Amino acid sequence: MSSFRGVAEAYRRSFATLCAGAIPALLEATAPGTDLLDVGCGTGDLALAAVDRGRRVTAVDPDPEMIAIAGALAPEASVLEAGAPALPLADSSTGAITANFVVNHVPDPRSTMRDLARVAAPSAPIALTIWPAVPGPHLAAYGEAARAAGAVAVPSTRLAPELDFPRSPDGLATVAKEAGLHVERAEELRWTWRIAADDLMAGIAGGVAGPGRMHLAQTDRVRADIEARARELWSEYADDADGGRLAFPVTAALVVATRP
Repeated sequence: MSSFRGVAEAYRRSFATLCAGAIPALLEATAPGTDLLDVGCGTGDLALAAVDRGRRVTAVDPDPEMIAIAGALAPEASVLEAGAPALPLADSSTGAITANFVVNHVPDPRSTMRDLARVAAPSAPIALTIWPAVPGPHLAAYGEAARAAGAVAVPSTRLAPELDFPRSPDGLATVAKEAGLHVERAEELRWTWRIAADDLMAGIAGGVAGPGRMHLAQTDRVRADIEARARELWSEYADDADGGRLAFPVTAALVVATRP
């Protein structure tokens, strides 16, 4: 997940709150087990929610800044700097696994999935989320703003065709099946993401993921133009009843699988 190197604080303020919308579904899918491995824990929101529910949590992430924030947020969890496909865990050692928006960011999704399957105990639930191929309205608006401002392109980070997979519930389910897992559920999740425009912009200006890379590659003048245009487009989603915070509809893919 190299696209998140050096951006932990910007991520915590912005897109971590987006990813947190999937936490209830992931914890429900891996209940009622006590032990949980959270792979790609980011800034620790899922780990904290699991600890609060009385679960014993091991949280791993390859980024040391993410780990520092997660460890401070969820001190009762065991937080380790590590990641798939090189998890420092024994085969069949884990009673339940979550990977919240991880498989869509790694260089080799199938290798990562095989590592999750390797450490899972027989019948252990593995709950995974990814973003769909079509960007959400917050990113679509930013992309429109960047094009209108004449932003220079940045190199694509799309995976090579032989490594990629369809970004859908069925596509993620196929990757899980290829790793020898039994797919119990493959479905869409929907929720509303509420965030202040300043916090969303802070994530992008801080360099988070694709939009952040695009933003940082521009001149100061173009960045200012993009921001003004993006804020105008985002204002369509402002909720006056919520103090003017933005309220974006969100769709994600959820797969719940077990190791036979």
